[in-house]
Amino acid sequence: MVSYDLIVIGGGPAGSTAASVASRLGLKTLILEKSKKGRDKFCAGGITYSVEKFLIEKISKEISETIELKIGGFVVISPKGRELIIKYSEKLRKYGGLVRRSVFDAKLMEIAESEGAELIEGKTVSNISKSDGEIIAETLDGEKYRSSYVILATGVQDKLGEKVGLPPFKMDQLGACWGTECPYDMNIVFKLWSNRKFIPIYLFFGVAPTGYGWVFPKKNHLNIGIGANLAYFRNHRKVFQNFLEIAKKAEVLPPDFKAEHDRAWLIPFGDVPRKKTYSIEYHLLAVGDAAGFVHPVTGEGLYGAIYGAAIAAETTKKALDANDPRILAEYEKRWWSEFGTDMFIYGKKIADTLYKSEFMMEMGVRVLMADEEGARRLGYLIAHYNNEVSKRMYERISGLNLLVLALKSLKAPMKVEYEV
Repeated sequence: MVSYDLIVIGGGPAGSTAASVASRLGLKTLILEKSKKGRDKFCAGGITYSVEKFLIEKISKEISETIELKIGGFVVISPKGRELIIKYSEKLRKYGGLVRRSVFDAKLMEIAESEGAELIEGKTVSNISKSDGEIIAETLDGEKYRSSYVILATGVQDKLGEKVGLPPFKMDQLGACWGTECPYDMNIVFKLWSNRKFIPIYLFFGVAPTGYGWVFPKKNHLNIGIGANLAYFRNHRKVFQNFLEIAKKAEVLPPDFKAEHDRAWLIPFGDVPRKKTYSIEYHLLAVGDAAGFVHPVTGEGLYGAIYGAAIAAETTKKALDANDPRILAEYEKRWWSEFGTDMFIYGKKIADTLYKSEFMMEMGVRVLMADEEGARRLGYLIAHYNNEVSKRMYERISGLNLLVLALKSLKAPMKVEYEV
């Protein structure tokens, strides 16, 4: 049996990034991917400022080839139909864009292979065990792979984390998104949006409790979906069709547009992250969705996936060189320090208020319409410009005289536009 320094279970963005960094650090790395290159994961397909910047600087400039459109800004539509329009300046348009996940994920796998990682497709790992100081990853077809360390990048849909002693995801830590990414003549859509003077993404509050709906344009596709806490993952067709009608009324979708939701995905959302993301006993680190690295406000997971994966690979290298798996505990300290506090302390505080009710979603949008600086900070948060965006957003809204702003917001116009 061939032995590896590191086995990465799962070849999504987190797994592929971890494999690229580990291979570059000299680790003999194997990726076990249950599907194959070009497999899809349903999400909106937005790549934030920090994600593209990091991948270009630390992984490969090739990743920019997967971006079909640049994001010119966004429009937040409140439950009552008010529009907060944020136009990005040239600075925020430098990085970030819109991708098809099948293409983006495949490119990251290719980059990992080019760095020296071995990729085996069609291998679903069903068990992780220990033998003679090494870790054995066993697949459904009975194959066994031996390594010194493991990075778990499988998402939230399997039980491998629980099998090695990581706490399970509870109902209030899970969410779901459902919708479609359908081929469409985007000239029709862009003509409909021509009054915007830029290509935005659209976020609709009020279409589902504890979440939002979205419309994201691609080069030849429309990505339309809804994300919410798992407790509200029901009446899918009715909720989706109602959302389409709301989007048509807002002139975001053409009046004759028709679509059905044809895909869904289970994600971490709510009381994230996972309560523990490492196992010294099984020489294992969890990354991406398997670690619960999703922003509590936006539901965006690529930022935590990419940054966390790099930290995991570097920590694994350190533990391997020292022949001391106890070093893996440093992983959790690092990600908490580098992005965890911003996302899971400050971000969660914002989400707990925003998603409390449809009334709070409406008031949240109205308050930001009446506060230009708060709206600007929201722009940086949606772009995930750096690792302090949630903190700065929270500091702004917690420092405001909300009563005065709430009264002022009662007279808010139906549309307000700012540039950030």
